[in-house]
Amino acid sequence: MRTFVVGCNHRTAPVTVREKLAFSDDQCAGALRQFNDRYPQAEAILLSTCNRTEMYLARPVRSEPTVQDTVAFLAEHRDIPLHEFSPSLYQHEDAEAVRHLFRVVASLDSMVVGESGILAQAKNALRVAKGAIEIDAPRRLDALFQRAFAVAKEIHTKTRIAEGRVSVGSIAVDFAKQIFSQFTDKTVLMIGAGEMGELTLKYMLEMKPRRVLVTNRTAARAEELAARIGAEARPFDDLVDLVALADVVLSCTGASQPIITLERFGNIPQMRRYRPLLMIDMAVPRDIAPEIAELQAVFAYNIDDLQQVTEQHAADRQSKVADSERIVESAVMDYLNWQGSRDVGPAITALTERLGEITEREFNWLQNKLSDCSDHDRELIQQMLHRVVKKVLHQPTRTLHAKGADGRGMIYAETMRTLFGLESHD
Repeated sequence: MRTFVVGCNHRTAPVTVREKLAFSDDQCAGALRQFNDRYPQAEAILLSTCNRTEMYLARPVRSEPTVQDTVAFLAEHRDIPLHEFSPSLYQHEDAEAVRHLFRVVASLDSMVVGESGILAQAKNALRVAKGAIEIDAPRRLDALFQRAFAVAKEIHTKTRIAEGRVSVGSIAVDFAKQIFSQFTDKTVLMIGAGEMGELTLKYMLEMKPRRVLVTNRTAARAEELAARIGAEARPFDDLVDLVALADVVLSCTGASQPIITLERFGNIPQMRRYRPLLMIDMAVPRDIAPEIAELQAVFAYNIDDLQQVTEQHAADRQSKVADSERIVESAVMDYLNWQGSRDVGPAITALTERLGEITEREFNWLQNKLSDCSDHDRELIQQMLHRVVKKVLHQPTRTLHAKGADGRGMIYAETMRTLFGLESHD
């Protein structure tokens, strides 16, 4: 089978595009069920985070879907015209797809290099994919993702690239420090009670803000988070008043539409007597409508705006990144060699058996014609036939193993099966 990935990330697409392609877990499961109904021979996993949406595919050679089919499926499922996001897409095949996944899961392709959240998100994507389809699938992609998890663990252990402040939440706090010189007189409001929100608040508490408020649509979750970190839980229905009360607003919910809109929050500057208000939106889709940034004394930033802080962060970790990249390259070669042997092995065996059957039939035919042939001569003829088969197989075998090592062995194996009329094992 061949392996593909198509998607976009924070480097190729702005948040205005990424939020249109974002999938919740339920949306991922529904999309994968529909995809499986349409392309039952293919395997698929959707990885959707605040910084990327990617679809990983494995399918038999000369089978559907094509990459173009997959892009069209994403456009159809999210109800987005192709022209709005296709220029932001990248695609990788076979070895490059494997390399890309290993780098993604190891957080080498993250906005914050070394952050551990992507590993949990990739594991969740695999879990959702398995749960969406009743059969034990995706088998090929399961093996690939499991290997990616092992590579990420090896990198984090050997290079310690995940040490220090390596999360979007920590970068958000560093960004806030560029706006405010001190926080002991500031009120911080967190909208959302998920893992990223909790981690962000833990970093923010290091700045010793005067007051920390937490609100969430589900009040119980806000109360649980507030109790764990020593903050105050407040009703979500009071959101307008809470934003007016805060000096720093951090938002990270799973809402599909902005929860802070100009229509509802347009009077916030007047309510605050035009004191500066910093708003950092870490959600995709965005929680804060972009028009909010136009209000007087309001400084609103989204996740893409955090990129300027992460650039310095990445520069400081270059030696660890280089070590990590070497581990990735070694792991890619190991995986391709392992998978290549699985791809081309059955084809080589099938061809060997087919040539063996042909030589045996031809030898039996020859024996009937050579009644005076001695046993020694028959043995020599058999040896000659075996040598011919071995020499015929030598170059195809070397070629198949070489192509298997770069992830394309199945293409050549399938071509050989077609040429020699061998049974396919896809």
